[in-house]
Amino acid sequence: MKRFPVVAAFLQRDGKVFLAKRPEGKLRGGFWEFPGGKLEKGEAPQVALKRELFEELGIKVKVGNLLAKVKYDYPDVAIELLCYACEIIEGEPKPLEGQGLGWFGPAEIEKLRLAPADERLWRKIRQSIPLQS
Repeated sequence: MKRFPVVAAFLQRDGKVFLAKRPEGKLRGGFWEFPGGKLEKGEAPQVALKRELFEELGIKVKVGNLLAKVKYDYPDVAIELLCYACEIIEGEPKPLEGQGLGWFGPAEIEKLRLAPADERLWRKIRQSIPLQS
């Protein structure tokens, strides 16, 4: 199975991390995830992330360093999830695709139903990044 790159944003504010909940009816509906999406043909990961966050949340971001990446094989698709540190430079996240949104502390994230690839990504981030409190 061909592996597709997918980008995700790690947004932090006041010791909390921003997550989006996939709308019911979509693949993996009801799971929480780091916001982001698929790359379009020929698109750089950072460009894709800026585009996806603007389309889905109405925010403009500054994309920073690659924090972590994980490979995950879902039954329908194999992905490599690339997570970048991001900073909101314009706007407040809005649920433009009907998704749930929230800012969560690390202990709260541990109790959420994360999408499997995002769960793996969260484990890596928790180990390597000192979260602000």
